[in-house]
Amino acid sequence: MTFVHYKTLKRKRYCNFFVYYFFRYHRIFFGSLIFRGRKLWAFNFFNKLKIELKNREKIEPNLTFFFSMLKITPNVLLFPYKIGGKVQGVPLPISWKKKLTYATKWVIKLLRDKYRRLNLKDLIDILISAIYDKGLAIKKKKRANVMSSVNRYLIKYFK
Repeated sequence: MTFVHYKTLKRKRYCNFFVYYFFRYHRIFFGSLIFRGRKLWAFNFFNKLKIELKNREKIEPNLTFFFSMLKITPNVLLFPYKIGGKVQGVPLPISWKKKLTYATKWVIKLLRDKYRRLNLKDLIDILISAIYDKGLAIKKKKRANVMSSVNRYLIKYFK
């Protein structure tokens, strides 16, 4: 739906909140797959991912991908702060853009740390296990939440 702004006569687009973040997830995830200029490989990998998600879950693959990434998004992040010669994590809330970025970074990093390369089957396992609140990505999110509740007294250092 497009509207014309009455002062600047520019067209502005208004869309649904979830639609915006759905496309934002796809763009960030696709952009993080591109490594050393392999755009075609990333495009084919993402298409294969959608096909496999549809075969595995028997529902719309875009919704499966979106819902699993929403489950992985962190609520707070721990920012390092040195207090008394010791580095501790200070929990701070983050914006929606950073939430999306960190969720995709976590998934890509989990795959690269474990296998040193991206495998389609392992990525699908991580995404589907995230839907059911299991797996490495959910453990990482829960660990960040626990550490943020432990270190909540450090928020006073960031104002």
